[in-house]
Amino acid sequence: MTRFLLFLMTILVGASCFNEPDCIVTATTAIKLDFKQTKTNSVTLIKSVVDSAVIFKYVKVSGISGDYLKDTTTATLSLPINPKEKTITYYLFRQSESGASTRLDSIKFSFAEETRVIAPSCGAYTFFLDLKVVQTSFNQTQYKVTSTRLLKNTTNVQISL
Repeated sequence: MTRFLLFLMTILVGASCFNEPDCIVTATTAIKLDFKQTKTNSVTLIKSVVDSAVIFKYVKVSGISGDYLKDTTTATLSLPINPKEKTITYYLFRQSESGASTRLDSIKFSFAEETRVIAPSCGAYTFFLDLKVVQTSFNQTQYKVTSTRLLKNTTNVQISL
């Protein structure tokens, strides 16, 4: 009898947990860029794609005054969007490892937004989707859109250097 009551109580407690909605939001307002390079093993001649740390003298974001990032070395950039605009341009001022040369790249994105109500108690959340490269100084073989939705911990674009 005790086991039956314990089992029944566990069922009731477990069922009550499902009455509350899951308000976890995975949406973000940042576009994540990963920089990659192809390396060839000199012995096996097998090619592999690896992260590529890039030296950024500065990064500018359209609509944000001043430099967004300055003197940063990273293989991943999470750059903000302006939810009030449907396009955004990033200017990436890269420096060579030797410091002898610099290069200015730009990439312009367009995106759409969608507002969803997950549950009445959670409220409405805006999701950004349909990410597209509108214009860029990279050639078409250098970049790949890997996710058209702006979600936390998700790479949106891979750029091969």
